[in-house]
Amino acid sequence: MKEIRIIVSAERLEIVKELFDRLGYDFTIIIFEEEATMAVVVKNQHTSTILEELKGIGVGTIFGKVIVSPVALEIASKKKESIVRDRGISIDEMISNIKNLSLVNTTFVGLIVLAGILASFGLIYDNVVIIIASMIIAPLLGPIALTVIGTMTPKNIYSKRAIGAEIIGLFSIILIGFIVGIIYRFADPNAIVDGSNILSNQIQIRIKPTIGDIVFAIASGLAAGLFIIRGESTSIVGVAVAASLCPPAANVGVLLATPGLIGEAFGSLVLLGLNVLAIYASCALIFWTSQSFVRGGTVSTRQFKRISRKYITQIVMTFLVLATIITLIVLDNIYNFIVINV
Repeated sequence: MKEIRIIVSAERLEIVKELFDRLGYDFTIIIFEEEATMAVVVKNQHTSTILEELKGIGVGTIFGKVIVSPVALEIASKKKESIVRDRGISIDEMISNIKNLSLVNTTFVGLIVLAGILASFGLIYDNVVIIIASMIIAPLLGPIALTVIGTMTPKNIYSKRAIGAEIIGLFSIILIGFIVGIIYRFADPNAIVDGSNILSNQIQIRIKPTIGDIVFAIASGLAAGLFIIRGESTSIVGVAVAASLCPPAANVGVLLATPGLIGEAFGSLVLLGLNVLAIYASCALIFWTSQSFVRGGTVSTRQFKRISRKYITQIVMTFLVLATIITLIVLDNIYNFIVINV
């Protein structure tokens, strides 16, 4: 549930009242001096429509302002049904929900460093618990989701910054894995001569892409898209996304730090790239099919057709690339023409 508060001058209050009477929502009004505050509690999936309607009459663009807040609990008698169609939350809410951990800032960098350290040591010492801990704190879902959202906005002000954040995050984890791998080599002199002793089970399962890896990444992206458009917390599904990105990135760094394992490092890098594509494509597909995303919030119906052609082209091209690569993986499983010595 969400609480929408509309703050306007008292003289413009009647315009907003007429809108909510037409939509069929109960509301409360507080008037103090020349300022009026109207509050209404709505379902998450109705917010995009209401915000679009408010902007249509000028609230938040020409006069007044709108504040949207989550509602933890509502106890009330039975209400009359509204006539608002379900559309999911608005693009403004999506951006607000994920922006803090989608762009480069102190918190983002700190979490990336910690996740990289945990993932690297977890891989080397074959410790699943430590690897899971790295997935929990890795903020890698936000930048991908914000990249998708940015491509659906007319000015596209978020995509480049979000892509930059994802690249910085993954490169930082690779670098941390490399540093941890160097440290491990000095701690175990045998690793300098023979890199095979670093190949734990957790490292080996992330050396070569498999169909299961791609399916898991696609499922994670689909789940992430569903959580985001419904306005739900992405903490849990973010762990699934991080599972496809953080350990493979750390794997690349650890293997690069070990002589004789360049081929294996390349295999992990391919797996990482495939997972990024799979998560992006599946998340984008959910946003597209919801329809609420592209028509709600800051994106008007008039802009929908122009943006949609470009957006659906991106989705189709990404899935074509994925389909081609998955076909190669299937053929390799049959004929084994991609050789990576483990």
